[in-house]
Amino acid sequence: MKKLMLFIGAVLFSSAMQAIERRFADDYTIAQSRISTSKEESGLSLLNGKLSFNRNDTIYVAELNDSFDIKKVVPMLDLSNLGIEGQFAQLGSIIIYSNKGELYQVEQTSKGWGHPQKLKMEGLGGGRTDVVGTSFAIRRWTYKVPVVKGLYNPAVSKNGKRLYFSAEIKDGFGGRDIWYSERKSDGRTWSAPINLGETINTTANEDYPFIAGDSVLYFASAIDDTLKGMNIFKAWLKNNSKPQIISADFNSDGDDENFVVVNECPFLVSNRGGNMDIYRPEKLRPNVAEISSVDIVVRDTTPINVVKKDYRTYVFYFDYNKTSLIDSYEAELNYIYEFVSGNPESRFTINGHTDTRGSVKYNLQLSTKRAKIVYDKLIQMGVDKKRLKYSGFGKSQPDIKNAATEEDHQKNRRVEIIKLD
Repeated sequence: MKKLMLFIGAVLFSSAMQAIERRFADDYTIAQSRISTSKEESGLSLLNGKLSFNRNDTIYVAELNDSFDIKKVVPMLDLSNLGIEGQFAQLGSIIIYSNKGELYQVEQTSKGWGHPQKLKMEGLGGGRTDVVGTSFAIRRWTYKVPVVKGLYNPAVSKNGKRLYFSAEIKDGFGGRDIWYSERKSDGRTWSAPINLGETINTTANEDYPFIAGDSVLYFASAIDDTLKGMNIFKAWLKNNSKPQIISADFNSDGDDENFVVVNECPFLVSNRGGNMDIYRPEKLRPNVAEISSVDIVVRDTTPINVVKKDYRTYVFYFDYNKTSLIDSYEAELNYIYEFVSGNPESRFTINGHTDTRGSVKYNLQLSTKRAKIVYDKLIQMGVDKKRLKYSGFGKSQPDIKNAATEEDHQKNRRVEIIKLD
């Protein structure tokens, strides 16, 4: 059984950190979140302690279930209208974010989010970045104007005194580096950017800083040659230690980046499946096996009750000649509800099927009743019926053609919920 060696470092104080390590030490693997879609997910951030992400230029806030997966997402249209690119940082009532390579801040009031303003950072204000190598004396402090190609993916330390971000700035180590700026005593201005140095930064790109407490930095880098693409590293800031690549279960031959911890559970974005999606730890279940070329995963011992056929299809099985759900399936309705409610922009079709025994007319009626039962159950749980439709196909579309055994017939007696968009 695959083991996940999670050394989350100082996410919290030592006792809490050890609890997190024990929690994910055994019997976990890194799996794609069930809310992942054909559209790309990115920009993992924390908003009021909850996980936030960007999909198709819309920002969502997510609620998690007890299995460390996303059970519900709520679109945040007011935040989406700000043009946030990548991850953002929260400092009290203020959000700091990047747009077109510049950092902005916006404050939340009782009336909503205010008007965005460029972040006040010494050396970067007033359009003076085009003057190279010149010193200016402004209000009793002096700085040298850096040449900046872009500022991205901000993160704030727990104490709010440091702002970390990735940037392409002249005299860096190559590509994007991790930089930081310290908040000035006026509380509104930040110091000129400071490079974290060659211990952290390399000739490759470093990006997506995430600060656990005030002591551990997680970030993505392409420097390691044992794995391809971007990988996730951690470093202890206080002792200037050499970064360590975290568990290979997190890292892959794809791009792995944008690591965050929420509710003591780690999340990241990866394109290891061909698309940028959200991944998180998933507890392995007994008797997990792949049984076909379409990646049908058996999650329970026989009889099979619920199967995830692919990223947009879930399959439910019925007893012979019955319209009632298999008893143990009733307890798994929440699992299906999470899939549907976790994709609030999508519509679903619920298709009923029977095995190949019996008349065409009877099986068409039976399959329609089965589809309607699932349809009714989801509506009772709060799904908007405008997002759902159901149909019966009788015995016209068997999964197992020429079924000979009862096990084969069982696989044909099914209802499929398919995400349409």
